[in-house]
Amino acid sequence: MDGRVRIGTCSGPAEAALVRAMLTAHDIPVLIGGEHHAGMLGGLGGAFVSLDIWVAREDAEDAAALLRELRTPGEGEATDDDSDAVDDEADAVADVVPVERRVDQRRRIGLVLLLACCVTFGTGHLYTRAWMRGIALAALEVVGLFQIGRAPVVGAVLVMLAIVTDAVGAIARVRAANRGAALPTATVVIRK
Repeated sequence: MDGRVRIGTCSGPAEAALVRAMLTAHDIPVLIGGEHHAGMLGGLGGAFVSLDIWVAREDAEDAAALLRELRTPGEGEATDDDSDAVDDEADAVADVVPVERRVDQRRRIGLVLLLACCVTFGTGHLYTRAWMRGIALAALEVVGLFQIGRAPVVGAVLVMLAIVTDAVGAIARVRAANRGAALPTATVVIRK
């Protein structure tokens, strides 16, 4: 082999297994970087580990075409009888969020959950650049911690309210930010 090129990214271990099976069935050797590491992390593995698809340089065009075909089903040749069905499918495919974009969104949501639930003090909102909300939630949590000594139930409720509000609000901000422009589909990247 002359070298490997990256043709795309998988959204998680399940899609990595599907891509591996598809390319192997077409006699295209494939390497999915980080696949085993993502598998060890369980369901969130695809959110934290980039699952890049690498193939031999001479197989890159065929593999990229197969990957595009896998991700955009229903783009085969159509007859006159099923042209309306194909048009409906094409409209549905146009609304699908590209895999790279979903992967990025999962990574950001995983990081937001980690920050909001483990570090706390408004860090989920701070990560999404909602500075004032993050500072307000940190202040609410500090007040709750001080209240735990006087009124444990009130203090615990304030702390939990700050943490849950931080996690839910930051996740909503990540999802809203990902509704912008779409990322490109599978392409061949040649690195020397």
